Amino acid sequence: MKTGWIAVIGLLSATSWCAGNGVVAFKDADKIKSWDAWDDHKAKAAVTNILQKEKRNVTWQKLNAVNPGLKEIGRLATRTSDQVKSSKWSVGCETMDRDYADWDSFKALIPMLGVKHARFFSGWAKTEQEKGKYDFTWLDPQIRECAAMSVKPWVCISYGNPVWGSDFRLGMRLKPVTDNPDAFDAWIRYTKALVERYKDVVDEWEIWNEPFGQAREYAELFYHTAKAIREIQPAAKCFCTAISWNARDPMKSDYAMVLEKLKKENALDLGSYFLYHPYSPVPEASYGHLAEPLRKFVKGYSANFDIMQGEVGCPSQLEFGHAMNGIEWTEYSQAKWNLRRAIGDSARSIPSSVFTMIDLKYTFMLQSFGLVRSNLLKEFVYRRPSWYAMSNIYSLFDDETLPQKNLVLKNFAIQKRADPRDQKPHDLACTLFTRHGKTLRFYWFCEARPSDRLDFDQIDLMIPERLDQPVWVDMITGRVFAIPETQIDRQEESLVLKNIPMWDSPVLITTRTTVMLKDEER
Repeated sequence: MKTGWIAVIGLLSATSWCAGNGVVAFKDADKIKSWDAWDDHKAKAAVTNILQKEKRNVTWQKLNAVNPGLKEIGRLATRTSDQVKSSKWSVGCETMDRDYADWDSFKALIPMLGVKHARFFSGWAKTEQEKGKYDFTWLDPQIRECAAMSVKPWVCISYGNPVWGSDFRLGMRLKPVTDNPDAFDAWIRYTKALVERYKDVVDEWEIWNEPFGQAREYAELFYHTAKAIREIQPAAKCFCTAISWNARDPMKSDYAMVLEKLKKENALDLGSYFLYHPYSPVPEASYGHLAEPLRKFVKGYSANFDIMQGEVGCPSQLEFGHAMNGIEWTEYSQAKWNLRRAIGDSARSIPSSVFTMIDLKYTFMLQSFGLVRSNLLKEFVYRRPSWYAMSNIYSLFDDETLPQKNLVLKNFAIQKRADPRDQKPHDLACTLFTRHGKTLRFYWFCEARPSDRLDFDQIDLMIPERLDQPVWVDMITGRVFAIPETQIDRQEESLVLKNIPMWDSPVLITTRTTVMLKDEER
């Protein structure tokens, strides 16, 4: 009976609140945010820091409880963007041209990452909703506020525009722009207005996004758009977006059409980075058939050209649409995937952008690629493990961390299996960097896509140098563990680390003095 009265009182309270706010019938539902948001009728406490809004993250707590069998001695110190002098890392702030994310809901988190670049979409359709009238007020805060955070914005000039004849799927077809003289002229005018407005803080311009299989149209678009950009900003860098690559015959690829157009027009100087988007379940798989041959191909036209990983990330759940769908991803495997991709890119000196900062609310789905989780109201919920993983990367891999060696040891010997039923061979990725004269060594199993397992196999690892006070670092959480002398077989010019925990996510092995721990003075 008591429970019933509580229910009645709750119903009366909700009814009174709705009536007091003018919601008197179902047709008035748009006057409130939702029918079911928990406690959304209560007054909100004043928030002075975005992290006060953060919900509890169970996966993050569980990762911090994982025991690799070593003694924890601290956690990696991380840096904010203004504390990092320079780096080639970028984070995606895309799709706000279609209102798939809310800038104000996540912008305060960006400088906390330590990232130095951020990618934005320019939104021609959103900016020019009447012919000849530009309204950049929606984009101004994104570009200006980002630059003020010590994070350099770069802009993808996109997409088509219905007022100039583009169809509903603005990003899919170039012909409504390139094959319509009036629309193409309008595109060029818009490009010039965009560059003029932001040239004081933006000098990197990606031209369109992913017009796969439209080589003829894109070659024309790139050439004429890059010329227009250089008229306003002579030192601008013009990025060729990700387009179709033919590994068997590169001359049949979309990239070849763009490069041949520039060569024919004696305009190879318009090129800069040639972007690619390597969505592959095994992050290392795309280097051999895409990144490395593409780099060789573009440099065959100009030594000044290079490649950039312009957009790639990993879902945090099983998705039914978009890249890498139909796979049972989790927040654990997402963090591992992003780490492996980031270190693989850095080992090859490839500038790299992670997709994306926050989950995106597309018209038919809430996509789960975000480093930050959001809800259907496009609000910040919590930072995923991948957020912390990338923060560790951005803090450690600035422009003073230099790649040295990168190799894969096939069928690496396993001393002890975490799961005796798992007898599959493992390949061990080994990447070597130097930072301020000291060595950073990263290892992980790389033969398969990252799993959501949180246990470790044990391996013996030969290090071709003497390490004083070696430490083992989990790059997801940043936890630092001491390797005891009982597990170290010291040789004259090397050592063997015995029974070292290893899994399918990068771990760092280095000397204790090489890494800065939280609460230590810089």
